[in-house]
Amino acid sequence: MNPLVSVVITTHNRAELVFETVQSVLEQTYKNIEIIVIDNESTDDTRKKFEGLDRRVRYVHKKNEGACKARNVGITLAQGEYIGFLDSDDLYLPGKIKFCVEYLDSHPNYGLVHTAAYFIDEKGQVLEEYSHSQSRHLGNITHRLLLRNYICNSTVVVRKTCFERVGLFDEGIFAPADWDMWLRLSENYGVGYIGLPLTKYRVSNNYILKNLSASKAEEVRVLEKYFTRNARDESFRGRAFSGLHLRYAQAYLISGELKQFKEEIVKSSRVYPLNLKSIFMAVHFFLLRKDLVRRLSHKIIRNYKQIGSQIR
Repeated sequence: MNPLVSVVITTHNRAELVFETVQSVLEQTYKNIEIIVIDNESTDDTRKKFEGLDRRVRYVHKKNEGACKARNVGITLAQGEYIGFLDSDDLYLPGKIKFCVEYLDSHPNYGLVHTAAYFIDEKGQVLEEYSHSQSRHLGNITHRLLLRNYICNSTVVVRKTCFERVGLFDEGIFAPADWDMWLRLSENYGVGYIGLPLTKYRVSNNYILKNLSASKAEEVRVLEKYFTRNARDESFRGRAFSGLHLRYAQAYLISGELKQFKEEIVKSSRVYPLNLKSIFMAVHFFLLRKDLVRRLSHKIIRNYKQIGSQIR
C-alpha cells in the first residue's frame, strides 16, 4: 500500500520558519504526500515563499479566523487517506511519515498514531527528547488522556475517515482544542504510539505560564464536554478534575502566585482525596520553606510543555 498522506500546516507571519517546516516534509523518505499550507492572513513574505515551490504544496491564503478554523479548512481540502498536523515552526525528521503510515496500515482499528519528539530552541538546537511515560499505553487510552494531554500535536497522524465520525476541531476552544480532539478520537478508536523522536518541536522561553486563568477555563470546558458526552463515566470526574487542579497548582507555584496555588491544591485534594500527588505537594509546601518548594517545583516544569495544547 502507498496511501496519500496530507500534511496540514497552519501559519501566520512566519515566512522563514514555515518554509523550513515545509522543506522538512518535502524531504520525507515517503514521497506520496500533499502539503496544505493554510495562511491566516500573513502580512510578511509567506506567500512569496511558496510561488512555484513544488506541485505537492498547496498554499491557501485566508482570513485569520484562528488556528482551529485553519486546521478544519485543511482537513476539508485534504485528499489523503491519512492527515498529519504540523505547526509552522516545527519540523518532521525524514522517516516520520513512513513510520506512521506503516503503523496505521498494520493497526486498522487505530485512528491515530503519535510519536516521541525532540524539543528544540528558537535556534533549532535540541534541548531534550520528549516521551511521556503514559505514551507507552496503547489502544483505549481515554482515561489516561483525561488526566493530561500528553500527545504532541505535531507528532500526530490521523485517518481522515475518523473526522467523519467525531467531527472537526472545536473552533470555540483555543489552546486545548487538540486535547478535545484527541479525547473524541480516543473514545472511538485505538491510539497508537511510536517511541522514536520523529518530530522537532520548537519551544519558546515564554509559552509556559501565559494566561493561566484563561487556559484553565478552557481545559475545564474540555473536561465538561467529555463528561456531558459520557455520563456513564461520571465516576472518573473527580480524578480528572483533580489532575487539572494539580497541574495548575504547580503552574501557579512556579509563577510565584501562592494564593492561587493554595486554592488549586485544595481543590485537587477535595475533588479526589486519593490523589497522593496533591497531598504530597500540599504537605511539602506547608512544612518546607516556600522558596525551596518553588525550586523543587521547577523539576516538574516539563509538565507544562503540553506541546499538544499549544495551538499556534
